[in-house]
Amino acid sequence: MIRRPCLALLATVLASVVVAPGARAADLTLHGLKAAPPIPFSAPEEAGLDALRVVHPADAKAGGEKLSLTAVAFPKDSGMSDAELLDYVKTTFLATSAAGKPVERNLLGRKVTGQALEKKIPAPSLAEVYVATKKGGEKVVLAFVLAPGFSEEAEAAIAAIAATLRE
Repeated sequence: MIRRPCLALLATVLASVVVAPGARAADLTLHGLKAAPPIPFSAPEEAGLDALRVVHPADAKAGGEKLSLTAVAFPKDSGMSDAELLDYVKTTFLATSAAGKPVERNLLGRKVTGQALEKKIPAPSLAEVYVATKKGGEKVVLAFVLAPGFSEEAEAAIAAIAATLRE
């Protein structure tokens, strides 16, 4: 039998995890960049090599995420072109070297060309990768990975993140 205080605690916990219709998800902050996604993401976790990763749903177990965002920071003097940064992140963090189709988004007030591609490892998925250049010249590569069947919701989330991205 569940006692009423336990039910109240459970309701409080669930209310903090679920975003009510009309409520706004918490802002994302990754490597000094902030964005306002329309869906909730997990807290940022270290993904190695100056990378942070967030997932949706926020409580998804590994492999169960519908959308993930990996943000990889690079110093101004990394010595790599934007194309090289994209290739590095695709290979190192997305486990693919597939050539992507060019896609454009506005990031930090600038139109940037990224890549859209299909991934096979660890499971079939779609990805979009972009380079965001900060005011000081530092770069953050944003790699979105979405599960098949979540394309419409993911597009809305990626568009909102891109539109609200700021330093």
